[in-house]
Amino acid sequence: MSIRFIPVTEINDPLTLSIGLSGGSGTGKTYSALLMARGIAEVVTGRKGAPIGFVDTENRRALHYKQDFPEMVHFDMQAVDDKGQMVGFNPERWIEVIDAAEAAKLPVLVIDSFSHAWEGVGGVLDLHATTLDRLTRGDDSKKDARSQLAWAEVKPRYRRLIDRIVRAKCHLIICTRAKPVMQSRGENARATKTRMKNVPWDPASDGDLMFEMTTMVILDPSAKGCPVHQVKVADQFKALLDPRQPMNERTGREMARWAMGQGEGRDQKKTLDEVRDEARRGSEAMRAWWKSASEAGRKVASTILPELQEMAAQADEQAKQSVSDDPFASLTPATDDGPTPEQIAAQEAAFAELERQRQGEAA
Repeated sequence: MSIRFIPVTEINDPLTLSIGLSGGSGTGKTYSALLMARGIAEVVTGRKGAPIGFVDTENRRALHYKQDFPEMVHFDMQAVDDKGQMVGFNPERWIEVIDAAEAAKLPVLVIDSFSHAWEGVGGVLDLHATTLDRLTRGDDSKKDARSQLAWAEVKPRYRRLIDRIVRAKCHLIICTRAKPVMQSRGENARATKTRMKNVPWDPASDGDLMFEMTTMVILDPSAKGCPVHQVKVADQFKALLDPRQPMNERTGREMARWAMGQGEGRDQKKTLDEVRDEARRGSEAMRAWWKSASEAGRKVASTILPELQEMAAQADEQAKQSVSDDPFASLTPATDDGPTPEQIAAQEAAFAELERQRQGEAA
């Protein structure tokens, strides 16, 4: 097989989206995913009512919304098959589901909940436990030593599934459960691979999956459907994924347009790059940019306002440090009107001392 590097001007295929929504029960994951999927399907197919694929592991919970989303194409994925045989949620089964969605030419596929692939029956954690039991033959004293051997068998199977998700030809919206983090009053939770310190939720999934997503957000019960905790949101989606606004059809449409090389995402990213450059110069430069910016520019910049404020404050502090590191800073005139009275007095005292020394040497 020959290797060919292709000029990007010859590549016109649209990108695919993989959107991760995580949250506890009642945060609006399922409904938000369906709304976004509707918007994506409309852009991909160019028509309303385009099919939305839905993989349901939550006891057919998606069917609660079948009146609102008649275009839904539903697959009830359970741990037990039609014959009553336990099949579980192993990685290979999920790969088959994505293959089937592509074969059906679905424009978008919602998976709710993909947490079963991680912690469900036959999921990754279950596979690790059963593999470890086989390797230790019930001898608990050997489990710590052979745990990595068990992972060495299981993880490649899971990585093949992650690779299949990344290579999917249809857009994916992957929902996962999240559990509240136990923390001391007034203190942030300890940061982990899958959680920042200021996020009080632990997604029930693997960190490798979360960071393979185009976008990954965590919903909160205090604001249903809103992307409150933003684990991974690129600049082109900052204005679209406002933590104060619920995600909806427009969210899906605009993300799909970006994937097709359209929409406002590129211009918004350019604006954010420009305003970050100003913030790096300090608060005065940031204020000047804000005053001269258009209303649309301010709206885009406001999506990263805490980041800009922190950058400007750091620039101001660095400027102060650079002055304090100057050993001659105190000799610099305070104004453009000449030396200060204190500096003149110091110079006169120095000259007087030199004159006394000169006279003493002459005597």
